Amino acid sequence: MKHIFYIIIFACFLSCKAQKTESKAEIFDTSEFEHPELISDFISAEWEKVFKAKDSLLNIGETVIPDLLKLMNNPKAFEKLQNTADLIYPGATEFWGHGWVIDYDLDWIAIRAGWAMENLTSQHFGFTENVITEKELMDLHKKDYAKYIETGKHDVNFERQKFKELDAIIKKAKDWWKNNQDNWTPLSGLKDAIFSDDINRQLDAIQQMRFTRFKIKGYNQEWFDREIKPRIIELNKTNDEELKLQTGYLLRN
Repeated sequence: MKHIFYIIIFACFLSCKAQKTESKAEIFDTSEFEHPELISDFISAEWEKVFKAKDSLLNIGETVIPDLLKLMNNPKAFEKLQNTADLIYPGATEFWGHGWVIDYDLDWIAIRAGWAMENLTSQHFGFTENVITEKELMDLHKKDYAKYIETGKHDVNFERQKFKELDAIIKKAKDWWKNNQDNWTPLSGLKDAIFSDDINRQLDAIQQMRFTRFKIKGYNQEWFDREIKPRIIELNKTNDEELKLQTGYLLRN
């Protein structure tokens, strides 16, 4: 009888441990979203599903923002990315000497949603980590090259702080949408970013125009020439080398 009692206790321990582990993922009821299938892929662990779903969500436009904000309702929701290939992001533990750099801690669902929302809106609410620089990666590659030759990768460990500030960042995003939802569109957001004094927003908007990440209704050459080309010419006279370079590329295109 005593052995049976121990077995029961042990089984209960394993059950509780499994429930605790599962709670880290914080499964969402995707039926509550306007775009349940895309949201399900977007919050999954599979990197290929995540980035494809993100592009599809952004193509929907402003009506997807309520879904993205809903994903921020639980800041503790976590889903570790898998099969990331050569993606380098704050949650990565390996660097292959090359790859796609995304400076958002995408394992946290709220930050993943913020990544999509900042891309869509050309706003900077604060979700990006700003802990990955090309210089640091190249310095690591040079310093650790002998090990890289042997293993084909570098071990990395980024100092991440964004989660500590996440509540305030989410509030900023939600407040922005509350104040702008009646008349905001991705097209007006693009123009607003270009005419802002925030160089990071300007560069993000220019990247969207140079390398289309998602379709923006109303964006065409006629709109560009009429609405923002004079501003792009003005920005091209800046002393900032990167902004001057990117605006120059845009004007030549």
